[in-house]
Amino acid sequence: MTDDVGRIGLEETIAALRREIIASIVASQDERLRFEVGEVTVEFHVEVERSADVKGGIKFWVVGLGGSSGTKDKSIHKVTIPLKPLRRDGKPVLTGSDEVPK
Repeated sequence: MTDDVGRIGLEETIAALRREIIASIVASQDERLRFEVGEVTVEFHVEVERSADVKGGIKFWVVGLGGSSGTKDKSIHKVTIPLKPLRRDGKPVLTGSDEVPK
């Protein structure tokens, strides 16, 4: 098993992004002008690692530009993920909305 201390997984990174988007929506609740939250495109550099302790045997770690652990069985890839925030009912999210996804 690899030492995962200090490493950030792709799932954890996207969860943190989701929390930040929600926080920015809530922070604008007292604003008079609202915006529809459109597509958010995020780009990550990830290290792909074969792992016996993960279902499917593959784990993605977010790395900084030029970052790598130097291990030969790992490689760095650029992943671009378009995300379109929606409410549970499928409607678009508005900044300052009282109906923030929980």
